[in-house]
Amino acid sequence: MLEKLFQHGALHTGAHLGFFSGVGLLLPTLGKAWELQIKPWLYSPYGFYIAIGLIIISIVLIGFLAGSVSRLMRSVGWLLLIPGILALVFAAFGEMQVYSWADNHITGFSVAAPAVHFLIEESVPQTAILGGFYILLGIGFLWVGRRISRVADYI
Repeated sequence: MLEKLFQHGALHTGAHLGFFSGVGLLLPTLGKAWELQIKPWLYSPYGFYIAIGLIIISIVLIGFLAGSVSRLMRSVGWLLLIPGILALVFAAFGEMQVYSWADNHITGFSVAAPAVHFLIEESVPQTAILGGFYILLGIGFLWVGRRISRVADYI
């Protein structure tokens, strides 16, 4: 029984990390493609298709593990809110200010510093609008999930 519980937890965590990674990878790709006014699959074909694949596989796994459409919708809603909020935080407070705060307050941030610095330099200015769109999508998914749950309670 403990093995089954651990396996379910690992699958659940892996699916959420996969979805979050896919959405996080898609955000800078869409932002840069929008800035250059080209299609995202032409700007970064590998990044775009890997992100879409991660999102699709994760949604299937989350749906299987959640057991209901309402839980799936709410889970996806929360997972869309996180990158949207982060994009808006970076845009609102300034990239370097958030970067220096994270460097002082997050243990082990120096290991990821080069990747984060590259992401900030390349994509954050273009992703503020996309971050707002992610937040709206997340709120929409949360609302639909709650509505489905309420309808299911009446049935």
